[in-house]
Amino acid sequence: MKMTKSSTAIGAFFIGMTLLITSAIADVVIESGYYGLKNSAKTTMEKLTNEVDSFTVNVSATLKIDEETYVETENVIKYDMANQAKEDTGIQMEKGEEFRESYSYEDTKQHISKDYNTGKYYVWKKVKGVHNNEDKILENPFEEEQAEDVEKIVDAFVGSLQDVIQVEEIDNKKIYIGNLSDTQVPSLINALFSFAFKYSIFNEHNIKKWNAPYPNSNIYITNISGKAVENEDRILENIIGRASVSAEDGNGIPHTYTVEFSIEIKDINNTTVTPPDLEGQVVEYSRGPGFYFDEKYLGIYKNDIVKQEGNSFVKQGERILEITAVQADKLTGRYYEVYKDEYAPEKPAKNFEFTAERIHPGDYYLVFKYNDSNGEQKTGMIHQSGGIQNLDVKFDVEIQENGYFYYDYDEDYNSEFIRVFE
Repeated sequence: MKMTKSSTAIGAFFIGMTLLITSAIADVVIESGYYGLKNSAKTTMEKLTNEVDSFTVNVSATLKIDEETYVETENVIKYDMANQAKEDTGIQMEKGEEFRESYSYEDTKQHISKDYNTGKYYVWKKVKGVHNNEDKILENPFEEEQAEDVEKIVDAFVGSLQDVIQVEEIDNKKIYIGNLSDTQVPSLINALFSFAFKYSIFNEHNIKKWNAPYPNSNIYITNISGKAVENEDRILENIIGRASVSAEDGNGIPHTYTVEFSIEIKDINNTTVTPPDLEGQVVEYSRGPGFYFDEKYLGIYKNDIVKQEGNSFVKQGERILEITAVQADKLTGRYYEVYKDEYAPEKPAKNFEFTAERIHPGDYYLVFKYNDSNGEQKTGMIHQSGGIQNLDVKFDVEIQENGYFYYDYDEDYNSEFIRVFE
């Protein structure tokens, strides 16, 4: 089972949290600290993905450099597990100036996103037989094949850590509180984090855009603190954390990079997810994968029949393709060739009507049958060419079960048909 994008907002956090924070702030009394928090994360994901009908997640994060705020993000993610639907609404602020909004909706049949710059909605229809509509909108990351190996690595770190976590129980809720200083972070964790921080977490594009100091050397964790609240149903309903890192820029000047985050899980079994109302909105529809025809492809397409004579190219006639009716997975039309009298072929030129259909969901080409000049039935194919308004047509094609195709190559034949605009 592959981890889906839907796992990122919550699932990836829990794995990351387990690897970095919970391992770093684990208690010497492992049963009450480390294992308590790890098992709580596992139980939370098990309940959210398999037991509850719906819930909402509020996620916020802030990046500060030398106490100056560079990035702030907030996302409200709603999950309808019963009907397999998800809505994600987000806001991002960069250096207090650049304001960006994001919106997406997804269910078993479609994915919808909004471009706030233009106000346009993009609707991407899922294709039955290509997309597995039985996949959950949110998968449990602890059920992934690699999760067990990650857990073993985390467990290996725990034994050398100090007693820095506290576990309290108030009103049937468990509260995990921890704080870790730079002297308590194992050197191996610091080395791995330093590499990830420099080459993955930060990138030069964003650093240049923000006009911020790039972490170049001497990178190490200075402090990690966190708090997690487990409710009476053993779900982590509230998590907050703060991590500070020290690093020197290219001039050897030290800087402090701080990330603050919070995650709140709420409205369990009381969250409603509905698709956006697209009435009166500007909407662009598409289906994928593959290429799909619509009415804009009705019309006439041509290319020249050209032969080389001596050191010159001579036009002998035209190949003409007429598209008369279209559907997403089918089109009908006529193909014929017209020659100048002096270049008329010995055998009758191709002239037939056809219906081209998609064989497998997701195929980018449509397949049709025709009779060649000998009266033998052959297979052809048609699909979009490099120019979005043009078509590519091939004859004498052999379609393989694995989706690959082969065709009889003719150096005198031009497969690209150019749309004719009157």
